[in-house]
Amino acid sequence: MSEPPRCWVCHRSEPEVSAFADVETPREKEIQQQTSQITRSRGDFIASADGWRKGLPKELREFEFEFVVSNADQFKPIRIGNGLLGEIAAPNKLLREISDAKKQTVDWLEDAAPVLREGDGEVPGFGALSHFEKADRELLSKMVGQFEAKWHRRIGSKGADHGGQKQGFDELKLFDGLDFMMAVGTLYYDVQAQLLDMARRREFNSKTKRSILAVPMNGYPPIPLCSVCGGLMGGLGSHAVQEAAPPMVASSSH
Repeated sequence: MSEPPRCWVCHRSEPEVSAFADVETPREKEIQQQTSQITRSRGDFIASADGWRKGLPKELREFEFEFVVSNADQFKPIRIGNGLLGEIAAPNKLLREISDAKKQTVDWLEDAAPVLREGDGEVPGFGALSHFEKADRELLSKMVGQFEAKWHRRIGSKGADHGGQKQGFDELKLFDGLDFMMAVGTLYYDVQAQLLDMARRREFNSKTKRSILAVPMNGYPPIPLCSVCGGLMGGLGSHAVQEAAPPMVASSSH
């Protein structure tokens, strides 16, 4: 097996040059920070959702989800159980937490879903979707479509043909609506993570690629020169590479 070509100046192979010269861009750092934040927020959301399910009193079971969440302040503390030994529950506090989480996750996804589904327009906070590759757009659309098919419910109101699917939280009671919201919230974090990964790959692919090329040396046979050393030599003058001395070779007399 032949040895990979190495730069005549620094003696590095192409993978070694890439590893040496690869510098994380400010945008890559920003994307990494956002990805870490999404991971933490997803964990917090799942932990909070478990608390909501356990904390909401069953007395509200027959109310519709959207009515209860939209009117959280109307639900005063409720005594659960018999007599003085019953526990006092404050559903309005939990409902406000649910409402805030819904605005961040479900409401965002309702605006983004038509864009993700149709592959046209702008994703809130991510710029024009047309910047993504076709395969990426199809993946996002598939994520939304599979979720809607599983739940038989449509995310986002755009589009006349729902294929028999109900719209959002229509006709869902409180606890069923909470289950649906938890599922949509999880999808929200999946979509966010996918969008950030697409942005990370796009940023990485836009960076200067490092390579080793055979460079002519003022009439002598071409020598392998990496892009880093070539750039340094080019910075010495427009003809630095062409006028560089050929590699020294010991004479027969020595």
